[in-house]
Amino acid sequence: MKLKLYKLLIFLFLLGNCIGMRYGFETYYWHRTIDNFQNTYIKFNFIPLKDNEPRRIGNENQFVYNLFVSFGDRNPLLGFPSSVNPEKDYWKIYCSKFENLPSLIKSDIRFVFMEGCEYRMPTNSGRNLYRFSFGSERTQFSGKLWTEIDLPPNHSIRLSFKEKGIPYPEAKTIGERLANDRSRYDRYEIKPTIEPTPNSDPIKPCEIKNE
Repeated sequence: MKLKLYKLLIFLFLLGNCIGMRYGFETYYWHRTIDNFQNTYIKFNFIPLKDNEPRRIGNENQFVYNLFVSFGDRNPLLGFPSSVNPEKDYWKIYCSKFENLPSLIKSDIRFVFMEGCEYRMPTNSGRNLYRFSFGSERTQFSGKLWTEIDLPPNHSIRLSFKEKGIPYPEAKTIGERLANDRSRYDRYEIKPTIEPTPNSDPIKPCEIKNE
């Protein structure tokens, strides 16, 4: 009886704290409270090279991407990383009209974002190990980074994302073609830099027109 109850609790935990696999990396997580916030953020705004690409008819999710930010520690029971991404209510301030959001953002607003919009999430000051995982809906490519960052008070981590080329542009062998295919999970370079956080830094909602 105790074993069945234990399995049920694990199942319920998984339902509330995970979203499975996406873009080739695991996206299981558990929520952790930011307990050492000192005007410290993680900021990001993904603007791809093809920012003037016309919208494909019928694909409202063409210009969205996923970003998962986790601390390096893991849940002692299940081994999942602790998520830095705030709960969904936090992100609604970025939406001028929630009903105009693409369906992927509305269904998973904690981890799905719109290209060309400025976002930030609170984080702890001091030295922390981070795991960043990024995936573009437009390209279906992704990238990830494990790194330790020492963030001073009143400073923010700025993330930039750069698409890399394939390993073998003129692939000839099966091995080279397979390497090119596998590289879709490591096609983006994620680069963190540290910048001062302005004293006055209001959040600007992202204008999204319903086309």
